[in-house]
Amino acid sequence: AGEAGCASVHGANRLGANSLLDLVVFGRQAADTTAELVKPNSPAVKLPANAGQETIARMDKLRNSKGPLPTATLRRELQVSMQKYAPVYRNADDLAKGKSVIMEVMKKFKDVGIKDRSMVWNTDLIETLELENLINQAAQEMFSAEARKESRGAHAHENFADRDDTNWMKHTLSWLDKPYV
Repeated sequence: AGEAGCASVHGANRLGANSLLDLVVFGRQAADTTAELVKPNSPAVKLPANAGQETIARMDKLRNSKGPLPTATLRRELQVSMQKYAPVYRNADDLAKGKSVIMEVMKKFKDVGIKDRSMVWNTDLIETLELENLINQAAQEMFSAEARKESRGAHAHENFADRDDTNWMKHTLSWLDKPYV
């Protein structure tokens, strides 16, 4: 889930709003698609021998990180930056500045350190994994919002007050070409 400005089902789960509708609509669609694709008695999918090793390595790297920056400190910086540069009512100058601010926040993630090294109920690790995901999402949101020259749904742009179906009747698709954090 996340932020999406579109004309369908309230932005495909705008920050978790209307979750019951999402469960019913998207859950039903997922079940129908699964039933269509997975036939009875079909063979199990064969996974590579190293399936999941990259994920375990990522988790262990974070679990054993010894940087000087607490997760909560960087999470707060990310929160304040997003509230300042990509609020509900946005403008071109803030969004342009926000792109460089978010990139600086991303660079700081390498300095995050956690103290709890345990494998059981490690909230420090969970919060750090969540922060990594939040930073990546925030960067994509900031760059995508800056590129969209219109107002639509949750994206209210003060420099472009009107919805522009001629140029922007489309979804914004973004991805990170490499791990930045």
